[in-house]
Amino acid sequence: MKKTATAVPYRLALKTMPPHSARQAVAPPRLLARLREAVEQPLVAVTSLAGFGKTSLLVQLRRELLAPGAAVAWLTIEASDDRASVAPAIIASLSTALGLEMPARAFDQVGQAGADLWAASELLVQLHELARPTWLLIDDLHQLADRDAIDFIYYLVTNAPSNFHVVVSSRTDPPFPVEELRAHGLYTQFVTEDLRLRLEDTVGFLRRRLGDEVDIEIGARLHERTEGWPMALQIVTSAMARRSDIAGTVASLSGATGDVARYFSQFVLESLDEGAVAMLVRASLLETLHPGLCAALGGGVDAAEILVRLEQQTGLVTSVDGGDVYRMHPLFREYLASLLAELPASERSALHAKAAEWFAAHDMLEHAAEHAFLGGLRAEAMDWIEKRVRYLGVQGRIVEVLAWLDRLPPEEIARREGIQLTAAWACALCYRPQDAERLTDVILARPGVTPEVVLQANIVRSAAAIHCDDYQRARGCIDTYDPALGPLYCNTLSFIAIHSGFPERARYYQQISDGHGRVARSFYDSIYGAFAVGLSYLIEGQAKEAAGVFAAALERAESVTGWRSLPAAIHAAGLAAANWELGAEDEARALLANRLDLIEQAALPDAVILAYLTLARYESQKGSEGKAFDALNSLAAIGELRGQPRLVAASLGEQIRQHAIRNRLMSCRMLMNGLDAIAADPARADRGLEAELRLIREIAAARVALLDHDYTVALAALDHAAEIAARLRRGRDQIAVRIVRASSLRDDDEGPPLLAEALSLAESFGLVRVLADDWPAALDVLPELDRSGCGAAAGVSPAFVERVTERCRVGWVPKAAAPKSAATNQRPAQLSAREMEILAALAHGRTNKEIANILDVGPETIKWHMRNLLSKLNAANRRHAVDRARLLGILD
Repeated sequence: MKKTATAVPYRLALKTMPPHSARQAVAPPRLLARLREAVEQPLVAVTSLAGFGKTSLLVQLRRELLAPGAAVAWLTIEASDDRASVAPAIIASLSTALGLEMPARAFDQVGQAGADLWAASELLVQLHELARPTWLLIDDLHQLADRDAIDFIYYLVTNAPSNFHVVVSSRTDPPFPVEELRAHGLYTQFVTEDLRLRLEDTVGFLRRRLGDEVDIEIGARLHERTEGWPMALQIVTSAMARRSDIAGTVASLSGATGDVARYFSQFVLESLDEGAVAMLVRASLLETLHPGLCAALGGGVDAAEILVRLEQQTGLVTSVDGGDVYRMHPLFREYLASLLAELPASERSALHAKAAEWFAAHDMLEHAAEHAFLGGLRAEAMDWIEKRVRYLGVQGRIVEVLAWLDRLPPEEIARREGIQLTAAWACALCYRPQDAERLTDVILARPGVTPEVVLQANIVRSAAAIHCDDYQRARGCIDTYDPALGPLYCNTLSFIAIHSGFPERARYYQQISDGHGRVARSFYDSIYGAFAVGLSYLIEGQAKEAAGVFAAALERAESVTGWRSLPAAIHAAGLAAANWELGAEDEARALLANRLDLIEQAALPDAVILAYLTLARYESQKGSEGKAFDALNSLAAIGELRGQPRLVAASLGEQIRQHAIRNRLMSCRMLMNGLDAIAADPARADRGLEAELRLIREIAAARVALLDHDYTVALAALDHAAEIAARLRRGRDQIAVRIVRASSLRDDDEGPPLLAEALSLAESFGLVRVLADDWPAALDVLPELDRSGCGAAAGVSPAFVERVTERCRVGWVPKAAAPKSAATNQRPAQLSAREMEILAALAHGRTNKEIANILDVGPETIKWHMRNLLSKLNAANRRHAVDRARLLGILD
């Protein structure tokens, strides 16, 4: 093969030209890193639905591969391609990437029988001899139907030297016999779920596109609405970039208006015929799409074929678990629903009635009930609704139960026993205690009520009392406890045990319920039981065990009731608190994103406290003191509105802690007056939580006394706190008391051993936040701990001490965020992101032309950036710029 840059025909050059990359790529760094590792194999396939950024991912990969000097060839497949066009295009692309020459007449022969295999073999031999890492990236492989062309590509894969790799993107599985490659670990496939964005990916993209000030709550709300669909995120952020009110844009996001609606109209519906559009519009009233029902609503069109085509071509319709039932993306459904709303009301009602009858005929009464109610089938609807409500209750979808409760006529609720108990449970678990009490009164007033129904009604009352933080009343509801029916009481008994000083009993009760129940536990019963287990570990200080329980329950809750649901939210609160204690601060905050409203409205008091204390401590650590106190004021306000003094006391105690570590005595005294008023209020009814309120008060009083240098009062308060914490088995509080006591004895010989003991206990539980949260000024004392040998004597490892103390340093941020901050702070005159890219390419010895090729810009643009870069770095030339960057720590 001879050299001639002009030898590649124009028709082939267009096919081998990579597309421009977006200014801000959606593909997350963690996915790109996985792909970069996988592409050392002979074959990698990226297969996903449309709109998930396959092409963008390949373009990003190309740039990464080019940076260290690899040869990268590109080919875009079109529907009309066959062997005669694909084979010469691949050879031309590889020849260009490697700088090889091939006479123009050779391309006229490639694609003919035998000639293309000879050319490919010759090229593979030269690839091996050059020993240069080489990649062939093939986009839109799903469009290639010609079997000979497919075999030609697979010939390259199976005969490739070790320095040659093929990466393909496709909407369907690649048409290769890859079983042997897969068996030998030589093939990797990335699928739709790999490309779907996670919460952290969405937040990261928003911050890269719109600035670091984008709040995680905004990112979480947008992530929920887009469901990790990259195309939707691109569309929405394009609109957000044109507006100043980012939060307002996200709050008002709808698939029925704006850029999103225009995308659906112009790029989705215009490609469909009228029958398909009519079917989709009518099917938008369905939560899940059954092809048979869609066909019935749409006038007999081939709904199955339309849904399959939409799934492959748009990704806006996806099959559920790979079956023949589908669901629409929520934004797409909103758009279609806006079109449905333009139909006459009588037609919409008839569609609901038809759907109800179809679901009933297929024994899906839970869906039949919904549509019957909307379709005017009153008698049938009430029978189905009763079954629907029971089904939702068993599934733990209590918010939906309440939605039905609020829609049904009171007389129907009064006469239907099957609805009453389920609705009462839903009210109890969603903090609607008055409604729960009213419904249980109705149940108990019925003639001939059975003992088991009475039992369940009393359990509902106890659950409502626990949600009201009234453990005295919760105990009174089960004064007729029957051991034979113990499993039914287990959740109530577990929470009572936790707040009575017996957290280990909570776990025992749950074991009884799991192992000896007469029937399988319902979802919501087991999910609240799991929260009791996690909470019991957490208050003992066993954060690792708590995190494991909360994480497993959270995964189950999200899979059953969704990411934004109350069962998921309460376990997110528990897991956030456990992660905080274990030093996973960013993960803790991310768990709470877009869930605080659910937690505030209806979560257990313990979940509310855990969530808001974690949020306040996170914001305080970040230096956002205002946001920290906003969170604590919200916690106090929730306590006031609910009439739950423990929430107010927890808020005041944390505010005192945060002011105390900043040496604000007057602020602490004012807050202490409010805390004393709660703890010593004679008019306050006994809720069975007096010891916990006293514990909060004594620890806070000790902090205030230490600020006032009144060590006698401080030690007396700590003695009381230690006694209460020990009695209630609150291990984390016991460690806090030891640390605060050590701070009061810092100039005494007793101080270092006491601090060492506290750190030893903390290390055994993995609690790395204890010092930063309870005594950040301990940094001055730790050298003495080391010199005296107290730390070693107590078995505290130097590695743990370092992890604990680094969080006490002013300005500390999690290590995951540190590199970005460091790089930002060390950029002289603030190097731009583009200048950083050029600087990295210079470090690899790239020429201006090569850098322009990598970044998809013109050479003159690179020259302009180069002048700015040399000026900012005060460098005389390219080599000097790289040396200066390394000296300043900008480059490794």
